[in-house]
Amino acid sequence: MLNKYIRSTIIVMIQVILPVVLLLLLAPQLLQFNHEFNQASHFFLTHKISFLVTHITFYLALFGLWPRVISFYVQRSNTEIPTEHIQSALKAKWYLLVAMVFFELLVWWR
Repeated sequence: MLNKYIRSTIIVMIQVILPVVLLLLLAPQLLQFNHEFNQASHFFLTHKISFLVTHITFYLALFGLWPRVISFYVQRSNTEIPTEHIQSALKAKWYLLVAMVFFELLVWWR
């Protein structure tokens, strides 16, 4: 019983308390770099279109190369992979593409 209590206490300390303490320790140092953060924000706002074009190019390349990547990994593996798994991996490109576009829209909507 005591062992379970100690284990859960350690997990809580790692997951909750340690990040809060690190944030409190690093916050003053992050505030010192306010000017640099403003410069970076201005840089990203200035080059917004180029980042958008780069991301679209990356997404289209990933979408087009996805079947080749899957076939490469299938050929590279030493075990026999069922065709159902290969088909589900090929269908996963749609979920990956939707997730990437969703997060991209969240960033641009902000």
